[in-house]
Amino acid sequence: MPRDILNRNQILQFATIVRKITLTLLLSLSIAACGTSKILINDSAAPIYYGTIKNIDQVYDGDTIQDVSIRIYPFNNFIPSVSEMPLTIWPGVERRQDGIYSLINIRISGIDAPEKRPVRGDRTEESIQREKARAEAATNFLKQLILENSKADGELGFYIQNPEFGTYAGRIVADIFFFNGGISINVADEMIDNGHAVTYSGGTKTHDWGAE
Repeated sequence: MPRDILNRNQILQFATIVRKITLTLLLSLSIAACGTSKILINDSAAPIYYGTIKNIDQVYDGDTIQDVSIRIYPFNNFIPSVSEMPLTIWPGVERRQDGIYSLINIRISGIDAPEKRPVRGDRTEESIQREKARAEAATNFLKQLILENSKADGELGFYIQNPEFGTYAGRIVADIFFFNGGISINVADEMIDNGHAVTYSGGTKTHDWGAE
């Protein structure tokens, strides 16, 4: 193998290692501020962002959170290029005192929850009302999950990874999770495990939330 190719490969491997260490270090500092002593981080080297909401009622339903403020580039970052996502891709970008933020709606990746406003079609009124009731239960469960994992000072927040920008302006699809007591809590898994959502990977929705 030519020496210059070997060197390039070595450089790329080294850069990947450094990036993972950097992300872990920065997340460690962020989690430390929340009082968490241990960290369980995904193996993925994808950037991790911290998002907050001002009011718990910004949880729209079991799979959508509205007006999330995500710090996509902190000004106190001492290591350049932590985020690989170009700032121009994020909707609603604004500059604040401590960094650059994006104000967006988030749909939780990989799940589908009952709708607050169900599609009527040829369904019975009883079916519609069952789905509305399940949508309210899913919404309340997600609200409680956020409240239970909020910061000691009452700030309502969660971590975001793998944002995908779709066809809806001002909205992304992303993985959402918490760190609590050193444990990583995946919101999608919690919603599914507690019967408030089902696995969903796009396309036609087949689950009948109005069934008895």
